[in-house]
Amino acid sequence: MTALQALIAAVRVEQQAVYGYGLAGARLSGRDRTAALAALDAHRGRRDRLSILVARSGATPPPAAAAYLPPTPVVDVASARALCAALEDACAGAAWDLTAASGPASAERSLAVSWLTAAASAAATWRGSATTPPPVLPGQPG
Repeated sequence: MTALQALIAAVRVEQQAVYGYGLAGARLSGRDRTAALAALDAHRGRRDRLSILVARSGATPPPAAAAYLPPTPVVDVASARALCAALEDACAGAAWDLTAASGPASAERSLAVSWLTAAASAAATWRGSATTPPPVLPGQPG
C-alpha cells in the first residue's frame, strides 16, 4: 500500500467514524454523550487534515457516503458504546496502515502515530468493562 492509498483509506475510515459517532451519540447521555461529541469533533478535524494531505498529494479526497451501516444495530447505551469502540478499532487499523506506508519524517507519519495512540486509548475507554477483550496490538488483526 502506498502512502496515498493509505491516506485515502484513512479519510474513508474517518468519514465512517464521523457518521458513527453521530449515530451513537443519539443513544448516549451525560458523560458518554459529552465524550461522543468531543470524539465527533476530533474525527471531523482528523478527516479534514487527512483530506488536505490527500489533496496535497495531487489526488481528490473521496466523498462521504450518505450513510454507513454499523456492524450491529445501535439500540441502546451498550450498543452505542460498542459502536464507538469498533469505530476506534477501525481508526487504529487505518492509522497503523498509514504509519507503515509513510516516510519516517513525514507529516503523514506524525499524524498517523498520534492518531493510533488516540484511537487505541479511546477504544479502551469505550470498551470499559465490556466482555470483549481489547486487541493485543491495536490496529493489527487479531
